[in-house]
Amino acid sequence: MNKTIAPALLWQLFRQELRERYVGTALGVFWLLIPPLFMLVIYAWVFGEILQMRLGTDTDSAQFAAWLLAGLTAFNALAEVLTRAPALLIERRDLLLNSPLPPAILPLLPVGVSLVLEGLSVGLLLLWLLVQGRLEPLSLVSYLPFLGVRLLFSLAFAYGLAVLGVFLRDLRQMMPPLLTVLLLVSPIVYPLSVVPEGFQAWFAWNPLAQLVEGYRAALLEGRFLWEAFLGLLLLASASLALGWWLFQHLLLRARYVL
Repeated sequence: MNKTIAPALLWQLFRQELRERYVGTALGVFWLLIPPLFMLVIYAWVFGEILQMRLGTDTDSAQFAAWLLAGLTAFNALAEVLTRAPALLIERRDLLLNSPLPPAILPLLPVGVSLVLEGLSVGLLLLWLLVQGRLEPLSLVSYLPFLGVRLLFSLAFAYGLAVLGVFLRDLRQMMPPLLTVLLLVSPIVYPLSVVPEGFQAWFAWNPLAQLVEGYRAALLEGRFLWEAFLGLLLLASASLALGWWLFQHLLLRARYVL
């Protein structure tokens, strides 16, 4: 396939992906944002209002909501890829088998959707911080490198899970409970300070916890966590190499299975 055609075809497939998902709905692509916003409202109400969870004595519920949204932004973007990727090649079987489309393009679709989802969430958060008078000048600059790391992780999961999902059909069913576990074992809906000291060592080795902390430091305080970034960059690069290797190594067999 002509290399100049591939980006145009990818864009066409991406538009089709969004159109098929939300065809006939009044709000269209904004349905990407409504479920995570609903989660945000529920968590903010339960943890912020009912349980009166705070980040410190001098914080209020508005700051807690912004803190919660920053964490959920990273989690929801990854969750979009993890839930979509295992069924991707099965659902796009005709494209994979009966067209000259480069197979490596297909896993880019859920990553592109996750980017739209994250863009809407971050835009909403920055607008909220601006209205509150708490927007830091370096927020966006500090955030973009962590977005790059998140995309590397997303590509790794997309390539690996897309090809594994052809052989392991249960992967699709396993993702929702797995994501619930990831949500609960990471400091996303609760601050790390409420975790007993004996368990806090776990969070130092939890990449999702480090990514969420990087997002929060950047978006809410305009700080860039160099140490967390470099560690995540190395891990995300290695994960992408593994995901790409799996995709290339198993793709031929996947075609036979499909």
